Amino acid sequence: MKPSQPIIIDGKTYDLYTLNLAVTSKYLGNGGEDASIAMRLVPTRIENGEVITADAEARGLSIGTLEGADAVTTQTALSIQSALQTFIDAKGL
Repeated sequence: MKPSQPIIIDGKTYDLYTLNLAVTSKYLGNGGEDASIAMRLVPTRIENGEVITADAEARGLSIGTLEGADAVTTQTALSIQSALQTFIDAKGL
C-alpha cells in the first residue's frame, strides 16, 4: 500500500503503508447485507534493508455500517468482499 502523497516525519519520507484490516460482514433480516470495517495504515519506509514504521503516526478508519456511506466507501467494501469470495471459491472453502 502507498499513501496518496509521501508522508514526511522528522525529515524522513515514508512512502509506504503497512496495513491492518478487519472486515465483518453481516446479513440483514430483509435479505440485504452490511459490513463494518476497521483499517489502520502505518507509515512505513525501507532504509538500508531495514523496515521502519512510524506507529505513533498511524492513521485509522472505523466504519460501523455501510448504511449512508459514500460511493467510494461502498465500492471499496464491495471490492474487498468480491476479492474474498474469489479466494473462498478458489480454495474450496
